[in-house]
Amino acid sequence: MTEQEKQRFERICLEERDAPERQTEGGSGIGTYGEKRLHRVLKRWLCDDPQKQEVAVGRHIADLLVENEIMEIQTKNLRALSEKLKSYLEDTEYRVTVIYPMIVERRIVRMDRETGEVISVRKSPKKAKWIDALSELYWLREVLTDPRVSVRLLLITAEERRYSERVRYRREGGYEGELIPETLSDEWLLSTPTDYEAFLPAGMASFTAAEYAAFSKQKGRRLYSCLNLLCAIGLLQRAKEGRQYRYWITKKKDG
Repeated sequence: MTEQEKQRFERICLEERDAPERQTEGGSGIGTYGEKRLHRVLKRWLCDDPQKQEVAVGRHIADLLVENEIMEIQTKNLRALSEKLKSYLEDTEYRVTVIYPMIVERRIVRMDRETGEVISVRKSPKKAKWIDALSELYWLREVLTDPRVSVRLLLITAEERRYSERVRYRREGGYEGELIPETLSDEWLLSTPTDYEAFLPAGMASFTAAEYAAFSKQKGRRLYSCLNLLCAIGLLQRAKEGRQYRYWITKKKDG
């Protein structure tokens, strides 16, 4: 990623920073309602031509269709994208790229919606790491080995605005919020199973789930989603060893 690309992202963020939620019109003439700001910024950054945004492809609407490539931006819940990607691969000849932004740093700003008054500002302790994407990519495991499918992971800093009024029917202490992207710091392209080797511990031919947890800092469902994905794309195989599974790396990683 070039400095020019990073600067262009920041410029679009500034242009969209205080713009209201709005309906946008794509090349297909189909509107998108209540489009989230991060999604809108990414769509403009990837291709700022409205004719290539929100394009009908078969029975679906693609976020972007640029030449022979469909780009789908998914800011969370990749599970919801699985059937759509399968349809693209079965019904078209297009390449498909999943754009998955990860918030590497966020500043939480609590404010009054009516007056715009800032009540408090704090830095969130949560920082996304590359490996955090694995548990979400698990939901796309059936298509990730297809040579026409790629994933672009984007590390983004953002401001999270939390408005002072409580939202009815949410858990106690919950507030309505909005994510405002600010900068793009890095990108990682995953196109082949080999690209996922960076998610394997160096210098180990095999390991248990507990050993992988120590390496990855993942736990619970997220830990096993990571391991199951790496098995699904062929980088790991597993076998029962006593009461637990041991995972073997099928292609030795250098180091």
